[in-house]
Amino acid sequence: MLLSAGRTALTLTLVAGAAGTGIAGYSALSVRASEAESPAPAPRTVVSPEMLRIESSVTLPRRFTGQFEAAQEVALGFEEGGTIEAVWVREGDAVHAGTIIARLDTRLLDAERTRLLASQAALAAQAELARRTNDRQAALVAEGHVTQQRLDETSLQLAQLEASLSEIDAAIAALDVRISKTVIRAPFAGRIGARLLDDGAVAGPGAGVVTLLEAGPARFRVAVDPELAARLLPNSEVEIDTSGRALSARLAELAPELDPATRNQIAYFDLLPSTSAPPARTTGEVILPDTQSEIGVWVPLSALRRGPRGAWTLLTVTKDDHGIATVGQEAAEVLHLDESRAFVRGSFSDGTLYLPGGTHRVVPGEAVRLAEAG
Repeated sequence: MLLSAGRTALTLTLVAGAAGTGIAGYSALSVRASEAESPAPAPRTVVSPEMLRIESSVTLPRRFTGQFEAAQEVALGFEEGGTIEAVWVREGDAVHAGTIIARLDTRLLDAERTRLLASQAALAAQAELARRTNDRQAALVAEGHVTQQRLDETSLQLAQLEASLSEIDAAIAALDVRISKTVIRAPFAGRIGARLLDDGAVAGPGAGVVTLLEAGPARFRVAVDPELAARLLPNSEVEIDTSGRALSARLAELAPELDPATRNQIAYFDLLPSTSAPPARTTGEVILPDTQSEIGVWVPLSALRRGPRGAWTLLTVTKDDHGIATVGQEAAEVLHLDESRAFVRGSFSDGTLYLPGGTHRVVPGEAVRLAEAG
């Protein structure tokens, strides 16, 4: 019993000693910590803000796709069908006005013309006989040997034969016109675009045999927004972008009506004399400035930060009465985007300082130091 009590007293004594030693050590450490120097505060982030200048309008480049076209382009064909005897041109050939392009087989028409000439000769012989007979009858009537009735018969027979001769002459003239139309001639100087039919093919009436593009500089044809077209001045100079190449052109004319498919107005542009035209049907984009009445400001894309719920924000910088600059945050609505900038409006005001870049280095509410100018 006495032995158990002694052990308990010894244990309590050891515990009390250990606790006292720990308290003494903690006190010593606290004193040393209070005597040590505290670390210097981190330097403020240096920023280079710029000033927002709100504009009342924005000018945007608008692009409209069109293509270069020859001044004249036509598909040449025959008015009447038939077998093509020969086509004397190929794609890309240059031709002069009046050059023979192709010809039909005319053997049937030639045979018909021969038949008409034979009929004409026969009628001419009959008419000559009727004329001589009529002359004799007229002499006999004058002498009183025959009646007037006989002279009238020969006169009318002669008139009928002369009318038949006139009919044959008209038929031959019409056939000559048909024969002349079996030959296709170039209506103007130009280049052959496509050869659609070859020798020996049967061409239907009006079927294209070749396409002909007029020689000379191509004209750019493009459908433009009617409101924007109305603001174009005569001889306005624009740039046409085609395959990375900028071509200078001048407004030639506007179509008097809207395109039924696009409801846009067709504009025609002629290249400047110093600019070489690309081949016909080359596509391109005409770039036209479009000024709209909108209030906002242009900022670089690097100035925009994602805000809550998909919104965008700008980081601003304000100074308090003590001259301390602090980072703030303003909402921004993107109205237009360019390659490297955005036109935005938001809760900021004209003259506000904002951060054009480096927005990842600071957070709203952080005190910063402004970079010295120059």
